[in-house]
Amino acid sequence: MIDDGVEPDVFSLNSMIKGYVLSLHVNDALRIFHQMDVVYNCQPNSFSYNYLIHGLCAQGRTNNARELCEKMKENGFIPSSKSYNSLVNSLALEGKVDEAVKFLLELGDNQRSADFITYRTVFDEICRQKKVGDAMRLLEELREKDRVDEDAYRKLLCELKDDFRDSNVRVRTQLSCTWDYENVET
Repeated sequence: MIDDGVEPDVFSLNSMIKGYVLSLHVNDALRIFHQMDVVYNCQPNSFSYNYLIHGLCAQGRTNNARELCEKMKENGFIPSSKSYNSLVNSLALEGKVDEAVKFLLELGDNQRSADFITYRTVFDEICRQKKVGDAMRLLEELREKDRVDEDAYRKLLCELKDDFRDSNVRVRTQLSCTWDYENVET
């Protein structure tokens, strides 16, 4: 294109970024991203950022993804649900529960939705860190804010109940998976 005198625009550059990310060549995607303004005289848009955030998380480069997410927000863009879910999952898998929860709550504040796998990953890590009470409080907060539907809520509640039982904490077991809060230790 350039040899023929045609300057690439944000759409063609985003196609290259997406292609590099999908083929797991994230460094090449980052090179294109960083050249957008300097070499090609066009600004990255939300797609540019979202492709890269997802790609960086897929490679376990969570710190880079988080930094890019912050830069994205500074430039007035809101990450997509896919970007938020990727970032929350990556943070949780690295054991950075506080950051994962921060982004999980931010996701909902920005009218984005978390998928069940993201919820499950966060709650599994919280429970792995033996903070099942914190997980229960978070689940209730998400329910109160209408961030989790009833089906997902019920499934997560049953999983937490199993984690409590595995932790030798007394829980009243019923088919509906309701809790005996008076006997739950955190």
